[in-house]
Parts: sequence; structure tokens; C-alpha cells
Amino acid sequence: MSENLQPPSENAKRGNKFLVILKKGNIFKHSKKPVLEQMSAKQDATGSQQNIDELLVESLNTKRLPSWKQIKYLPRFLSQKEKNIMRAAVAVIFICLGLMTYAFLKDNLVEKPAHGGAYAENVVGFPQSINPLYALSNEADRDLVRLVFAGLVQIGDNGEILPDLAKEWFINETKTKYTFKLKDDIFWSDDEKFDSEDVLFTIEAIQNTAYQSPLRANWIGIKAEALDEGTVQFTLPSPYDGFLENLTVGILPAHLWLDIMPENANLAELNLKPVGLGPFQFDSFVKDKQGYIKSYALVANDHYHLKKPYLQEITFKFQPTFESAVDSLKNRNADGLSYLPQNLKEFLEPRKDLSYYSIALPQYTAIFLNQSRNPALTDKRVRQALNLAIKKSKIIEDVLGKEGTLINGPLTPGMPGYEENAPDPFNIDEAKKLLAEAGWQKKEIENREQEPATSTNEALQTDGNGWTKFLYKDNQELAVQLTVANQPPAISVGELIQKFWQSIGVRTDLITVEINKIQKDVVVDRNFQALMFGEILSRDLDLYPFWHSTGATSQGLNIVNFRNEKADKILEAVRKEITAEEKEKELKEFQHLIKDEIPAIFLYSPRYTYVVADRIKGIDIKRIVSPSDRLNNITNWYIKTKKGFK
Repeated sequence: MSENLQPPSENAKRGNKFLVILKKGNIFKHSKKPVLEQMSAKQDATGSQQNIDELLVESLNTKRLPSWKQIKYLPRFLSQKEKNIMRAAVAVIFICLGLMTYAFLKDNLVEKPAHGGAYAENVVGFPQSINPLYALSNEADRDLVRLVFAGLVQIGDNGEILPDLAKEWFINETKTKYTFKLKDDIFWSDDEKFDSEDVLFTIEAIQNTAYQSPLRANWIGIKAEALDEGTVQFTLPSPYDGFLENLTVGILPAHLWLDIMPENANLAELNLKPVGLGPFQFDSFVKDKQGYIKSYALVANDHYHLKKPYLQEITFKFQPTFESAVDSLKNRNADGLSYLPQNLKEFLEPRKDLSYYSIALPQYTAIFLNQSRNPALTDKRVRQALNLAIKKSKIIEDVLGKEGTLINGPLTPGMPGYEENAPDPFNIDEAKKLLAEAGWQKKEIENREQEPATSTNEALQTDGNGWTKFLYKDNQELAVQLTVANQPPAISVGELIQKFWQSIGVRTDLITVEINKIQKDVVVDRNFQALMFGEILSRDLDLYPFWHSTGATSQGLNIVNFRNEKADKILEAVRKEITAEEKEKELKEFQHLIKDEIPAIFLYSPRYTYVVADRIKGIDIKRIVSPSDRLNNITNWYIKTKKGFK
């Protein structure tokens, strides 16, 4: 009796406690009831912890891995040292997993372009007609047309011809018939469907003299027809290697333009609020009190049929001068500048976040001589003298900062027949000799009180030795009006030329015209005697529009109205499919003819410097023909980014 009342041993106490825990943890939920009873009986009989452990192991044989409910009770049976070891092991595991995750993400996660963000660029000049038919002669217009409109084909980053609105095309064996299949499901911003009628309307408008498009010379004799809603065919009178580039011209929406009379086309509101198929579309513009557009905003075109641009908005801010454009960029009122004259680069030094892209252009700057406006220029000896009096190398060094290449004809670097390292023809003595042969001489002044009036109604200038400073012939002074754009680089070059010409006795009056008025007030009406002007060649370096007699019209690009039958035949031959050797031979002959006739004095081929803030990513300018080509891959430009896998 007394034995039965003895207190339980320590082992028995631990056993009882363990059983309670096991029951709570439901360890025996898969065991048979007798097992548990066996364990209790044996514990009561022997109080042996060893037997309990054996029975526990036996009971767990049905499930080899412990459950989470079992594991959570494990710390109660671990010593403090064992707990510390376990905590350290778990920490090491998590650290290793973290390092592995970081290494994986570091190697595979990259910054990727994201949609959104706005870009603002300063452009010198003002838009006048944002229309592919008229934009050729205005850089501001060309920039906007490049973004708002799309052509049947487009120019790739490396200058290759790629599909755009057309998905494919076929050329016949004689290369006189081009058939284009249009892409399906392309819509204008007003949800009207694009089709072959839009293409046909655009080409016929270019060819229609009532529209007065400067592109007309490239389309003379070409027949366009719509075979069906999705097919357009062009028939050429003869093979023309550069024809595909003609088809980069932006297509107009026929359903919007058909109601506008051709004679009034250049006055239509659609020229300022255009509807196109390009990556961006018109949003808004702001005019100043004089009616000039000061800023022009575009937004991404949700209907765009190719890769949607990352940038959501682009704003062009139009400036009257390069100084004001540079100052605006310096003060962070813009992210870029369409063109930076070298003499103004130092003013941007405070901004350390700018990137400069310097690229050679197939472009030449020349002084075009209008013989119909100045009888003295009809004498070839006078034109030759004016050419020899100009030290072109000094212009390139002193004004352009060596950012230009000296040229003596219409061929630019990279063209077949171009003369490398062309010599500077500067020769003052020869120039004076030619003028003397042409009958131009200084006039002796006998009575200073009765000096005759000059052709410009100013007092007669003398050389200080009793002779006139400038040359005369038949009591007429040899004088030339030189017209330049009212911009610092152009004015600086004009002032140098003025000194050169006056040094051989040619009175030179420098006339400056606002850059946005040159085309309308000077070029169209050929309202100049000598005009310093830049001409940009097409991608296939075609001289036809600038020198063929078909371009000698008010809207044509042959601004000196040069007409020469031999020159016409050469330019027509170059357009045909001929070998590189034949093309080089023909172009050399053409350059020789131009140098002999001197309808213009060629000065230099410039380099183009484009400036953009570093925050604008994705810019890849490899090859450009005109300044607007800087925008060729603008759909890849971006500001915002996101994380993504490679």
C-alpha cells in the first residue's frame, strides 16, 4: 500500500510530460490505439524513458518525414547551444539564397526603355507649311514632316530602303515598272482607312503644276495608278536608280484634301494642323503677335503602324537666331539644338550634360549668281574673277572652325567623281587681270568737288590716290548685291566675301534676310543678284533637281535658272542604271561643265553638329543626308526606363 503511494520517479515524470506533448502534436494520429496504451502501460510498469523512445520511433515508422506541426515543437527539446547552431545555419542559408538571387538578377536584369517622357528641341527658323509637297525648302517644315508623315518606304539607319506603308514591292526586268502592295489595317487619326487612293492623290498633286510643289521635277513623266485598294503601280519613262527614294515622300489623306482647290492648297489649315501616318501627330502650337509659330507640340500617334515611339511628347521651340537658341539651351529651356554653329559652342560650356554629334553632310554652300538681275554677271570673266578673289580656306578656318570641306563644284565628299583635297583657286592677280580684260577699270577723279554719283547714290569712293576705289565701265560702277541669311555664320562668311570682292574693285553691298523669309521673298521670285545659300542633296546624291532645266521655275530648285542642253543629257544619263565607273565619268564631266560656266561659286561642304542632353537615350546617328535625318530613329529615343530581363 505504501509502495503504491510512492511519488513517481523523474523518468516517469518526463515520460508523462512527453506523452502529453505528443498527444497535443497529434503524433499518433496515424498510429493504432494499442500503441499509445502500450506506451502508457510500460511507462507505469517500468517508468523507463528508453522504452518510451523505442515506442516513439516505432510509431513514426509510417511517416518518415515530420510535419510542420511536429517540427515547431523541436526547439523545446534543444539545448541553448543547439538552438544557436540552428539559428546560425538558417541565417547562412538565407544569406546564400540572397546572394544567389542578387547574382542572378544582376546578370539578367537590365534597364529597358519605357514609354513616357517629353523632349523639347530648339530649332532656328519658323514652320510655314507642314506638308510633304512644300517642306523641301524649309528645315523647320522638314523636321515636322519627318515625324508626322510616312511614305511607302523609309530610310534605315544605314541608308537602306525599308518598307513603311508598303509591305512589299516588285520591279520588272527593265526597271521601269514598280508595283507596291500596301499594308492592311492602317488608319488615319480620324479613323479613316489608308488605301491606294491616298497614294495616288499625293503623287498626282506633286505632278500638278497648280500645287506648285518643288518635288515636281522628280516626278515628271512618271505614271501612277491604283490597281486596286491595296496595290499601286508606277511606270517610269526610263530606268532611274534613285526612284525608290522618291517614295519616302509623306502620303496625304485624300479624303481631307480632295475638297481643297489646288490653287489654295498652300493656304489650307491642314498645312499647320496636319494629319499624317507618322509616329507622331499634331497636338498644338503657339504663335507670337507677328503670327510666327513659336512652339509646336506633337504627341505619340496611337494609330502608328510600326513600332510605337517611347517618347510621349515632342515640342519644337522655334528661335529667330542661333544666339537665342543657344542661350535657351544653356538655360535649360530645351533638351536639344537642331544645329550648333562652331563659333557658339563655347557658350554651352556651363552645361556638362550635353552630347555633341558631328556629322558630314552631302550638302554644299555656294554663291548663286543671277545673271538676269545684274548685267555685269553675264560676262563669264567677271564670274571667274569673283570666284578667284575668294579665299575659301580662310572661310573654313576662321568662320567654320575647320568644320567644313573646301569644294570647287557641286560634287560633295563621297560622291563619284569628287575631287579629294581640292586646291583653293584663290588668285587675286588673275582676278584683277580678268576684270581688266572685260573692260573694267578704275576711274581717275580730276575734280573732287564734282564727284559723280555711284549706282547706289552714295558719294564716290576713292583709293586715296585720285582714283576710284571700285571699277567702272561705260561710266557704270561694278557692283554686286550679296544676299545672306540673317544668322551669325552666314553674316560672317558674307562679310569676308565682301572684303575679298572689294579688294579687286567690286563694290559689294551685303543684304541680310531673315532665314524664314529667304525661300518666299528671295528664292521663289529669284529676287537676288548673288545669293549665298546651302543646297542639300538627296540620299542618292542626285543633282538633277538643282541643275536640270526642268527645275528652272519659280517653285523649282534650279534657283539660277541654269539651262544647258549638254548638262541636261548628263543628268538624265546619271539617273539611269549605269555602272559606278560610268557614273563617275559622267559626274566629272558635269562638274567640269559647271566650273567652266560658273553659274555659282562653290565654297564648302559643311559638317553638321547636333546637340542633345544626356538624359535622352537611344540616339544612334550613323549617316544623315539632311538635318531632319537626325530624327530617323526617334522611335528608339527614350527618357523613362524600367527593369526587365535580358
